[in-house]
Amino acid sequence: MYKPISLFIAFRYLWNVRLPTFKKIITILSVIGISISTASLIIIISMMNGSEENFKKNILSFTPHLIITNESQYIKKSDFPKKILKLNNIEKISDFIRKEVIVKSKSNITTAEIIGIDSTNYYNVNNYNIKNILHVLQPGYCNIIIGDQLAKKLNVYIGDKIKLILLSYKNIFFSKKNLNPQIFKIISIFSTHNEVDYYQILMNKEDSLNFLNYSKNYITGWRVWLKNPFFLDVFQIKKIADKFVLLDWKTQKSELFKAIKIEKYIMLFLFLLILLVAILNIFIILNIYILDKKNDVAILKTQGLSFWKTMLIFIIFGSGTAIIGNMLGTMISITLILQNNFLKFFINIFFDDIDMKIVLIPSQVFLINFMFTLFAIFATFYSSWKTIQFKPAKILDNE
Repeated sequence: MYKPISLFIAFRYLWNVRLPTFKKIITILSVIGISISTASLIIIISMMNGSEENFKKNILSFTPHLIITNESQYIKKSDFPKKILKLNNIEKISDFIRKEVIVKSKSNITTAEIIGIDSTNYYNVNNYNIKNILHVLQPGYCNIIIGDQLAKKLNVYIGDKIKLILLSYKNIFFSKKNLNPQIFKIISIFSTHNEVDYYQILMNKEDSLNFLNYSKNYITGWRVWLKNPFFLDVFQIKKIADKFVLLDWKTQKSELFKAIKIEKYIMLFLFLLILLVAILNIFIILNIYILDKKNDVAILKTQGLSFWKTMLIFIIFGSGTAIIGNMLGTMISITLILQNNFLKFFINIFFDDIDMKIVLIPSQVFLINFMFTLFAIFATFYSSWKTIQFKPAKILDNE
């Protein structure tokens, strides 16, 4: 006798060479459906992970995760709230100089943002891809580095000079007292393929202090870089620095952050739909098999098969389809992600010039498979419970 009997019978129902062609097709289609659902979900979530990585690299590498300042954006260095250093999510803190200015060249005029840098800003300035940037921007020479898109707008090149005009907001009228024009020389142009290329101007911190007429040991504020910017708790920091103004990256990039959140909610909704379709598929197939095999179930009961072993047959049968489909879908998705040239080629058919990064996280793959298998087992309980309601004498009455 085959043992365990429930497992043997379940596998016989799941697949054997004597199964009718129609039943084989149903089983194959159910496995394929779950495989496609699992593979598509893993690939979509991996693409979302890649989007988040690109967001962190291209946006959050230049945008401070948190800015600590006051209402006037003019603060003394010694006023720094040191208790913030005790927070676990803090990676780097540096003071900074920042101010919006009017930029005038021979052919055009626009607004921009000056950033004063020195050795304390080393964590951030590396992202501009300029060698020896701190050595190039020596204090006292009035040299600047601007973004390539800003240079195109102003129609200027390396070696050209532009005029920076500081506009005071204390008076809404333009007058010579409010303007502080100064000539600066462009010694380099950076290109980050980021939005900062359109408006940022880098200069030495001492030059920026002189240009802005800042007193010694006064700054605009502090830039805070986090280990994980998506887990920024502004309210926790606000308790520590309640006398300061906090500007987090979510506020500065609110529209983009909302778009990412909406995308996540859509993906969650899609996951629930895919899961629901897979569960309904298993539920329908299992009910068809139970109705088809009710005579066999009745005979097994008359032979002394217990209620829970009868249920176990169809639980194994239903969950076996899900497990096989999950394994197959997982292998397909991992293969496609590792050989991502095919996925990129397929994406570029519909969207031109998109460099989509795909990041596979093993814990997410495990969670998807676990959730599919768990809900598939739950989906078999009702149908399997119906089998123990069969009355063998009634079913076999006309046999």
